[in-house]
Amino acid sequence: MLSQLYIKNIAVISEAAIDFTGGLNVFTGETGAGKTILISAINAVLGERTSKEIIRTGEEKAVISALFTGLSPAAAAALGEAGYPPEEDGVLISREITADGKSACRIDGRPATAAILKTVAAHLINVHGQHDNQQLLAPAKHLGFIDGYGELEPMLDEYRNAYRA
Repeated sequence: MLSQLYIKNIAVISEAAIDFTGGLNVFTGETGAGKTILISAINAVLGERTSKEIIRTGEEKAVISALFTGLSPAAAAALGEAGYPPEEDGVLISREITADGKSACRIDGRPATAAILKTVAAHLINVHGQHDNQQLLAPAKHLGFIDGYGELEPMLDEYRNAYRA
């Protein structure tokens, strides 16, 4: 679970630290309250594409860090496979974005790539937006939903291997 989020110099936020509690956490507020900025920061620290435009005006760099605790076995395995076995108390992921457009990613203080962050992030957090349900209207996604719900991925892999053979 995402336990803590630290943001410095992102858009209009000069500095913010947010502690999350167990269970469901929801960002609500009026238009312009900063919900999108928070989600953009979370996405950036998890390896999503970002740009130097996210940096607060007049600053040289932006920093985002996220502490995840209570890791699932799948998350711990993904971190281990990526070469970052988690500590007992969780994992700290950080990303620094500089005004020249460069980015530095770290997992528990060790350098990482945005691609590694993105791979590991799939096991750490689910971010849902107001239009996520519209994916249900895309026929190309229907089989994936059914296979996922039925936990049929192993059978699907067997089928694909047999088909290739």
